Amino acid sequence: MRTTTTTLAPLTARTRLAIAATALACVLAGAFDGAACAGSTDGPGPYVVGSRSVTVTRSNGSTFSAVVRYPAQSAGASAPFAAAAMPAPAVTFGHGFVTPVAQYESTLSHLASWGFIAIATTSQGGLFPSHSAFAVDMRDCLTFLVQQSATAGSWLEGAVDATAFGASGHSMGGGASVLAAAADPRIVAVANLAAAETSPSAQSAMASVGVPVRVIAGSEDTIVSSATTRQIHDAAPGPRQFALIAGGSHCGFIDSPIVFCDSGSITRDEQLRLSRGLLAEFFLAHLRRDPEQAAAAWLGAAPEGVSVERTARAAVAIAQPTVTAAAGSPVANTITVTNTGSVPTAFALSVEPGSGVAVAFATTKTETLAPGAWAPVPCIVTVPGAGPASRTVQLRATRTVDGAMAAAELTVVRSAPAADLTGDGLVGATDLTVLLAAWGRCSSGVPCPADLDGNGVVNGQDLAYLVAAWTN
Repeated sequence: MRTTTTTLAPLTARTRLAIAATALACVLAGAFDGAACAGSTDGPGPYVVGSRSVTVTRSNGSTFSAVVRYPAQSAGASAPFAAAAMPAPAVTFGHGFVTPVAQYESTLSHLASWGFIAIATTSQGGLFPSHSAFAVDMRDCLTFLVQQSATAGSWLEGAVDATAFGASGHSMGGGASVLAAAADPRIVAVANLAAAETSPSAQSAMASVGVPVRVIAGSEDTIVSSATTRQIHDAAPGPRQFALIAGGSHCGFIDSPIVFCDSGSITRDEQLRLSRGLLAEFFLAHLRRDPEQAAAAWLGAAPEGVSVERTARAAVAIAQPTVTAAAGSPVANTITVTNTGSVPTAFALSVEPGSGVAVAFATTKTETLAPGAWAPVPCIVTVPGAGPASRTVQLRATRTVDGAMAAAELTVVRSAPAADLTGDGLVGATDLTVLLAAWGRCSSGVPCPADLDGNGVVNGQDLAYLVAAWTN
């Protein structure tokens, strides 16, 4: 089985700032709607799209044509490459059987708008295609990009991130994307649409693809059934996802209907919106190495109308899944991470950002774990002194070998101290008001919660107790 041993690094500061700045610019310029600029991957990304037709040379000297869509400084043919997107990941895309590449214009352009170079060969478009040759052409497209990036004066000079290649495609092209990934160690992620069985077998080839895979299918596909696509998915030994679009059809993945095509119970626009978002999210997670998109892809809720089955090849367990203590109290706990995959990997540990719960891990990265091995990592959970009295957060483990994520939920409950006279989980000015209102001797037989020391009188000693417990 082929695997990748590249440790995923965070986005560079330059790239992160550039994406943020470009997104802001698109809002100010009104180029896209606000929701799209905010980062929803089913809408346009922060870049405008340039287009080119190129000629790719095979190793035997023959050539074929391909179309390229890429992040550009301005929209249109032969526009200069967007410097802010450099170096850009690339996705090689395979078209369906006798389906022109033009039918995937919206999908290719969508990926380009999110900072990817999308390249699609036009070869093998006849009635008797060679699937193996098609896969080789898809790989040659990536080689073309590498060569152009290294060529002084090329429109792609310095523009290609050769460590971040993905493979995609529809139907025949989806199957060919698996064949390409099985044979090319440069491909570090695969996400395809209604992948069809090929000759040689895509299902058999998938057994050699150890990189993260997202297989997308339509529940009402009458040409390549979701069951067939599911079988290809099930052969993947690495982190994998099966995303099923309810009501989606085979030809709902292309831009317009063609003869002998099917249709589903959702509109073409809706299916394209969902599929484009699923592709962009997964490639942002694994090619752009965006931790927020990785969390969305592996731990977030699926879009409405889509079910996603995830197998991250990792398991996370928490010794005390519920922690109850007073505000500010440190509580000892343990998170155990198990490598359920077939290759050794270490795991990076983190707590869900923005949770308000502080978790200090004894180590933020485990040792490299063999398949089936586990590592217990002690941690200290500090109960928040403000905000909701109970909250549930994720403790996350990210496979450093490929970026797939798993998590377990931790519930943190702030217990109310005796001095919390209002029952809001905090001790503050409102509790002081209650204590002062009850000042003096307690009435016999009447509850007197402000009598914190229980001596029958609310006085300075109770005030001292309340001040000592002050949290807000």
